[in-house]
Amino acid sequence: MKTLVWCSSAIPVTPSERHSGRPIGRDVHAYQAMLRNYEDIARWADAFGFDGFGSTENHFQIEGGENMPNSLLLYAKLAAQTRQIMFTPMSIVLPAHNPVRVAEDLALFTHMFPGRLGVAFARGHQTRWMQTLAQDDAIVSHHPGSDARNREIFDEYLSIVERAWTEDSFRHQGKHHQVPYPAGGIHNWPLTDWTRTYGGPDEVDAGGTVRRIGVVPKPLHKPTVFIPTSASPQTVIDAARNQRTLLITARSREKVRSIAELYRDTARAHGRDLRLGEGTGVVAKVFLGDTFDAAFDLAVQTSGYWFQTVFQAFGLNEGLCTASGDPHRRLHLDDARALTRRMYESGLLLCGSADQVQDQMKEIHAVYGGGRLDWFVWEFWAQALPGELAPEIQREQLKTYAEQIMPAFRDTAFSTSTSTFTDKE
Repeated sequence: MKTLVWCSSAIPVTPSERHSGRPIGRDVHAYQAMLRNYEDIARWADAFGFDGFGSTENHFQIEGGENMPNSLLLYAKLAAQTRQIMFTPMSIVLPAHNPVRVAEDLALFTHMFPGRLGVAFARGHQTRWMQTLAQDDAIVSHHPGSDARNREIFDEYLSIVERAWTEDSFRHQGKHHQVPYPAGGIHNWPLTDWTRTYGGPDEVDAGGTVRRIGVVPKPLHKPTVFIPTSASPQTVIDAARNQRTLLITARSREKVRSIAELYRDTARAHGRDLRLGEGTGVVAKVFLGDTFDAAFDLAVQTSGYWFQTVFQAFGLNEGLCTASGDPHRRLHLDDARALTRRMYESGLLLCGSADQVQDQMKEIHAVYGGGRLDWFVWEFWAQALPGELAPEIQREQLKTYAEQIMPAFRDTAFSTSTSTFTDKE
């Protein structure tokens, strides 16, 4: 099993500092301090032998929430300063982007840093920035008025990215995007002879109209494509059909197991005989300490605080509801400690000494019985810890996991090499 560190990019200050400095996300000194610490975490993860490093795309969070608008740009700097770790935007929210530009940017990174790129793609649910960037008021997922359309756009855009990577030139006339544009082709292209002689076949017709587009560069290797999900069966089915790696957010053990089984069974129905956990990863939080209580307190200060104060309002904790809860009311727990306890009890958060966390990890690695997981994604909220001691605590979290937990779950049969495109692949 490989481990990827999915790092928060919150501005790590106390609530009183966040209030007195508001909007703290616009404070250049606070942002610089966050960025330096974030870069240190990536370098430590590389030095300790982690397999991947990623972060979430977010925009306009002037309150000091997650503040990474372009992970790939920063990863170019970090890849030059590290040795082996794979960098993975977690995720690129495709409906808010031009899919051809996304394909170009990712392909260029594979040439700059061979073998060092994975990518997650997501549908996106935050209206404030998705509607603004896309200039579209029916663009977000998980909303009755736009969810189906959002999935349409996501599926179409992802197919464009993958065609741009694999085909020398292609034509796409979809419901939401055209390649080339407009649908009838680009007329009166002046370099007809040049294109006919040196370009790909059928790009330009006899009348000088551009009918197909080829994206440059072609990726040096196809990045591992991750698709995150918390519940959507259609997302699971699509990922399995298209041989994309599924990342499951672990909000309950039963749900993780059922989603992994659906992925395996769908893959088998489409000709891939996978074991349970193959092509699959689980996302969970990890907090380590000399004692369970010390690790739990760190979890409360960081992920507990953020998920109770911020994400609870967006419905991101709904998967933690119990059978005794009111299904018609949004989950709301009174404080960060109660929410942290609920996350721990559900399996979303691993907590304790290294030995205790290793025992908890065994369940996940086995996909709660009889399986073997390919990826574990550590949702690293220790980044959000304020104070002068925070960097040393963060480093120790990574070091302890790398030395005392990660080796127990290494699968030597699982190759870390990346594939390379052939000319006609």
